[in-house]
Amino acid sequence: MCRFSGALLVASVIGSPVLGLAIRAETGSETMVPSVSQVVQPLVQFTSVELHNGTKAVLQYGTVHRVTLLKGSTDFSRIRVSQQRLVIDKCPDKCPRGYELQVEIVTPVILALSVANGGRIESQGDFPRQAALSLAVSNGGVLDARAILASNITAAVAHGGRILAKPQAKLIASVNQGGMITYWGTAQVTSAIEHGGVVNKGADADVNKHLFDFGASTDSVPPVPLLPAIPPIRNQ
Repeated sequence: MCRFSGALLVASVIGSPVLGLAIRAETGSETMVPSVSQVVQPLVQFTSVELHNGTKAVLQYGTVHRVTLLKGSTDFSRIRVSQQRLVIDKCPDKCPRGYELQVEIVTPVILALSVANGGRIESQGDFPRQAALSLAVSNGGVLDARAILASNITAAVAHGGRILAKPQAKLIASVNQGGMITYWGTAQVTSAIEHGGVVNKGADADVNKHLFDFGASTDSVPPVPLLPAIPPIRNQ
């Protein structure tokens, strides 16, 4: 996964003054965060998206850059743009019990997507065809990029997770220590698997199948456990 650095942008919320405040209700030891749609700004242009720690996102094509919180709060989650990368972390610190973060992301251009430590990106709509797209999942999560048509796609899964994609010309796929990459179409495929994993062609009937209709097959594919090292045999 890529590491990002740079100045952070402070997120503010458009709406009534109430929406800009912490919206929480205490129920015993559990903190409940109601679902309130909030448009986060200011956001400069971004061409890639990175999700952390269980963030769930719907990615759609649009002429403007926009991020809308469908569930969750900026009191607990961090949203920033650094070097044209939109980075969303569900909880940089400890999450309240039962807390969820769901966002809608709109962008006219997307060059790279990544999910780390669980979560999901589901692409929807009609993205224009582009030259290249980079996809990555690590330590669990699902990345559905079937709505983004790219001539050349690079896809990598490490330590569990799944990617779904529709490369138009070429796919370079790698899986390390568990995970799955499923592709559709007739693209030229170069694949590498190390310590377990799967790179396979999806069934034609499933090319437009809704992500949730895949059922258990879209669960985060767990990493392959490493076998303990066998001590060398010593001559007596």
